[in-house]
Parts: sequence; C-alpha cells; structure tokens
Amino acid sequence: MKSVLQDWVMCMPLRAQGTLLTGIRGCDLAPKNPLCIDPRYGCSTGEDTPERGLTAFLRYCVMNPADPREVDIPGAFFQSKPPENWKPSQFGHYPQHWYSHLMHCFEVVGYHHPAPDIRIDAYKIYCRFVSNLHLNPETGEQMWDRLVEDRIANGTVVS
Repeated sequence: MKSVLQDWVMCMPLRAQGTLLTGIRGCDLAPKNPLCIDPRYGCSTGEDTPERGLTAFLRYCVMNPADPREVDIPGAFFQSKPPENWKPSQFGHYPQHWYSHLMHCFEVVGYHHPAPDIRIDAYKIYCRFVSNLHLNPETGEQMWDRLVEDRIANGTVVS
C-alpha cells in the first residue's frame, strides 16, 4: 500500500511529520485564483502567487502526487521548484500562525529531505522567513531536540 507521504517523511518523528502536515493546506486567506497576472505581486501571466507557489513546492517535497503528470502544470497542486522573486514581507497581511507553519515546514525539509537540491532550496526559504522575523535560525540539532523532546518528563506539554 502506498502513502500520500513520501518515504523519508514516514521515517521522521511524529512531531516532524505533524509539522509538515500543517503547511500542505495553504493559507485560507490566500487568493484562490490559480494564476497571478498582476506584476505588483511579484508574478506575471502564467505564474502562481508566491504563497501558492511555496505551498505547492512544499507539497512536492513531502507528498507523492496521485498523478505525476500533473506536477509543474501552471496552477497545479505540486510544483517541483519554489517560486522566484518573492519576499517574506509579502506575507505580512496573512496570519502569523500560517507563516510560522510554513517556515517550520521548510525547516524540516531543509534539514532532512534526502535530495540535496531540494534540501538546499528549502533551507534557503526557511532562512528567509526567519530573517524576516529578525530571528536566528535553529540548528538542525536544536530542531531535532525540540521535535523529539519528552514533554511529559520536561513539563512542557502545551495545548
């Protein structure tokens, strides 16, 4: 039986898997039109908006498409490359909750994806999101420790 999640994701700790699942839906407030035709938003005819493109790239990084022929069709659910010419500040009008989910998804992919080119692209995206918030990126070890922490023993269970 095949999973919608790629094998490398299935080998991750459950909190890492859960983190990745938080970003694949996309932002509910993002425009639902599939293609952006307004250059004011950093895209031209035939391109997704940056937020839709990043979400589609994240899906490509962690999920198996039902039909691989649909990957990279403009406006499709999966895109094998992240969008170009976007700025994290373009997402300032979206909920911080969505922004942080996407940021942490790309952190996991950036540290653990088996393909070096995807790992590098994802890590760069993560760092851009972090820098926009004037934060320092976590190291891979810090992220891992957070995701496998025994919250019962440490008294850090949150709702």
